[in-house]
Amino acid sequence: MRKANLTHLILIFLTILAVTTPGLAALREAYVGDVLVVAWLDDQVMKVALANDSMSRKSITLASAGRDQRWQPYFYERTVVVPARTVVVEAFRLSSNWRGEPLEIEATAWERRAVIEVQTSEIFKPKSYVVRAQEEVEVEVDLGFILEGHGPLRLTVDEYYRGWGTAESGRIQVKSVEGGFRQGRLRNSIEFVNPHMILSMRAPNPRGDSTVFTFSLYQQREGGHWNYHQDEVQGPTILVYSRNLQLRDNSHLSEPPSPSWEWRYNQ
Repeated sequence: MRKANLTHLILIFLTILAVTTPGLAALREAYVGDVLVVAWLDDQVMKVALANDSMSRKSITLASAGRDQRWQPYFYERTVVVPARTVVVEAFRLSSNWRGEPLEIEATAWERRAVIEVQTSEIFKPKSYVVRAQEEVEVEVDLGFILEGHGPLRLTVDEYYRGWGTAESGRIQVKSVEGGFRQGRLRNSIEFVNPHMILSMRAPNPRGDSTVFTFSLYQQREGGHWNYHQDEVQGPTILVYSRNLQLRDNSHLSEPPSPSWEWRYNQ
């Protein structure tokens, strides 16, 4: 028996919408001086990428912008020295008191300060948040969130992703859509597989030597009033670096704090 088509079984219509993504303010990124910062969560480890386009090294202090119920930071503060013309990836182990609260990073360099949202993989799962210019980028999208509502749903995807510059854009292709009900291995059994899709795109050439890009999904239920902003699902923010920059991934060097995490707060 041919696998059931998701669009027929759960009444989801996947189309491509030729609209521009929201303004650049919607990009979950921040410049701190000459350094571009993007952060994401990888299981219980927070990773931060810092891209330095300039010809001199930069020092950026990264600290938790929020605190738990005991007024403790979710991770240790750290000052990262980013060499000239380099992208550095650092990892931070979260405290045992973190219970899934939204995370933000406060990045400071002298008088400059920015707050960066830490991205999660609840809906979007990029193969990488840091890619080289012109590399193929794949993003898996967990479509389980659309099952929470009632009635048929139309889900649209931006036709183009957008970066900082007008030339930092490119087409988005829906590579595959899978999931839904299908015949099980046992006779006369039906099983449900959580729906998901794969989006494919090619990373842009940065206007300088680094940039970020993002895109959005939009959902509209049958008979409902479509609100462009309320029905938007913001996609991931991905950092792109040119071949003129060196990538230095230090995330494997992350070790549990010593002395123990609770030491400084229990004195």
